[in-house]
Amino acid sequence: MTYEIVLHEYSEIKDLRWIRNIDIPSGPNSSILLGGKVTTLVIRQGGRNTEYAVWGIHLGTDDQLTFVSKADDKPIVVRLVDCRKDSPTSGVYFEIETTPDSSRRLVIPRGVAHLPTNCNGLITLNTPALYWDFRRNGSMKLEIDVVNIERDRDVTKFPLYETCRFKVPDWAYPAALAVYKDRYNPRYRAPFVFDRGGQLYVLRKRIQDDELVPSP
Repeated sequence: MTYEIVLHEYSEIKDLRWIRNIDIPSGPNSSILLGGKVTTLVIRQGGRNTEYAVWGIHLGTDDQLTFVSKADDKPIVVRLVDCRKDSPTSGVYFEIETTPDSSRRLVIPRGVAHLPTNCNGLITLNTPALYWDFRRNGSMKLEIDVVNIERDRDVTKFPLYETCRFKVPDWAYPAALAVYKDRYNPRYRAPFVFDRGGQLYVLRKRIQDDELVPSP
């Protein structure tokens, strides 16, 4: 029996779909949610401006997003643009409206720009699938796996990209994660990577030493 069951697939953007999670009930109001080979948790603080500043496009990663919980009752609106050169739905803009539900995850294919909105207090579990390609030197680099687009850019003017074609095998995940951890530097905020005329520019902001000291 497999739990990799597609619950709904959108024809508007190729390979955009909801998949069933392994969500094991542990009480009348609780459950245990099993992750994947890679698991990240994104926490947006409630009561603050937690909207995403930019769109994100991953070139070597399929995001698999479980919207776990949220501080208010406003629906989550995920805006999407297909930026894949070879996609039959290339250039299509689409929106999904959803609410937190631990029983399913949204698979956003690599090469599809995405911008979740109404993110007040949103907790998102991501269990991404990694890909590689020799035409990108086989590398899984943070700076080139994500390209950011300004939040207010016209959705008809997004760039198009080639994406990685080959799944990273299960046995290679520990090595890929080790490389990622080695590259992590807590003195830099997460980089924004913008496309300027076909060239990628990485913008990093160094954290001041006093920002590394927890507030009392």
